[in-house]
Amino acid sequence: MFQTIITATVLYTATAVDLLVILLIFFARSSTKKEYRNIYIGQYLGSIILILVSLFLAFVLNYVPEKWMLGLLGIIPIYFGVKVALYDDCAGEKRAKKELDKKGLSKLIGTVALVTIASCGADNIGLFVPYFVSLNMSNLIVTLITFLVLIFVLVFTAQKIANIPGIGGTIEKYSRWIMAVIYIGLGMFIIIENKTIQTILEFLF
Repeated sequence: MFQTIITATVLYTATAVDLLVILLIFFARSSTKKEYRNIYIGQYLGSIILILVSLFLAFVLNYVPEKWMLGLLGIIPIYFGVKVALYDDCAGEKRAKKELDKKGLSKLIGTVALVTIASCGADNIGLFVPYFVSLNMSNLIVTLITFLVLIFVLVFTAQKIANIPGIGGTIEKYSRWIMAVIYIGLGMFIIIENKTIQTILEFLF
């Protein structure tokens, strides 16, 4: 169970680094308890929707007859990792600022949820689905509980550091490399865990 919690924490951290930068933008423009509360609700809403979509896809993929084929899903996070490293491909910060400029703080719950899904949805699903498929039911439940706790930790952290000069810029500067390493590492873990390379080599030789 401890290993599952650690792995889930590392996995969620990979998705949370970029979200942290986005949340810093929301908190920087907010000033009341109601606005802060709406950011928490919006982040939970957006994140839970992505988790539910990932669970559905993982459920469908569980019917794939050969386990080694599931390991091929590890290519998805590896692809995202290389893409982030080469192109710094995440426009979440720009999207957050654009939505705030257009809607202001009046519809903050929907804005935060929308930006979370639109900015990081593909990455999150691409990471969550292959990992969920590799888990048994007990480890999956532990992972989901860990995710729900970490969502709160993510938003709380963003709230506390939003007003510290230079922190947001530092996180943004190094976020792509943190994400790239974790994405690629997760992809390799999924491939190795499902013995995909070993099975392919046995077919060939």
